[in-house]
Amino acid sequence: MIPPAGPMPAVEFSGVHAWFGTTHVLRAIDLAVAPGETVVICGPSGSGKSTLIRTVNGLVAHGAGTIRVAGVTLDGGAKAADAVRARVGMVFQGFNLFPHLTVLENCTLAPLHVRRVGLAAARALALGHLDRVGLADLAGRRPAELSGGQQQRVAIARALSLEPDVMLLDEPTSALDPEMVGEVLAVLTDLARGGTTLLCVTHEMGFARAVADRVVFMDEGQIVEIAPPEAFFDQPRHPRTRAFLSRILG
Repeated sequence: MIPPAGPMPAVEFSGVHAWFGTTHVLRAIDLAVAPGETVVICGPSGSGKSTLIRTVNGLVAHGAGTIRVAGVTLDGGAKAADAVRARVGMVFQGFNLFPHLTVLENCTLAPLHVRRVGLAAARALALGHLDRVGLADLAGRRPAELSGGQQQRVAIARALSLEPDVMLLDEPTSALDPEMVGEVLAVLTDLARGGTTLLCVTHEMGFARAVADRVVFMDEGQIVEIAPPEAFFDQPRHPRTRAFLSRILG
């Protein structure tokens, strides 16, 4: 395991395995993510990337090993899962906004129902994060009135309104038209440089090179290589990493 900087990891995987039926989707995962660190996870389809980050908030149960998030151990019980979900924001590739609610209402749900703050405080918190992603002026609109890039930025603001210790991002740009990718990556870059702990699955290698503290390459449910971006892209050690990069970078 590569140790993180600092006394307690924001997220720690130790000997983690997971199965879907008889399919072994995660194999002996060891990884520690430091508070404030940006870790980008990449790899071919079916390599276990999305499964890995979904184990962090219990959306996928791990079958062996230990996962700790901000000192809380996910033990398969509802109490630990709820405690972790209250501290982890999740952004999906498909936005997952509630279509019948306004942008502001989507973003006040977590403060109201998870953090248990009052309505005025929830609205102020949500508006602050909508302003952070450049969308405070669209707070009264519904998702169908927004572009895909705007919807994903709302989804990021919604996750931030939880005031999470960790942000999980599962292919946040894969459902977007190419011209909309840049506006979402700009928001993620701002978050990373502002010290938010990010665990991001993406194929956007320019983002990984520019913003990541470390890049994790996965294949067949295993972590094959972990390195800072300059070493990962310029001097990959493993043949599978080199083959992957040659395919996606040309």
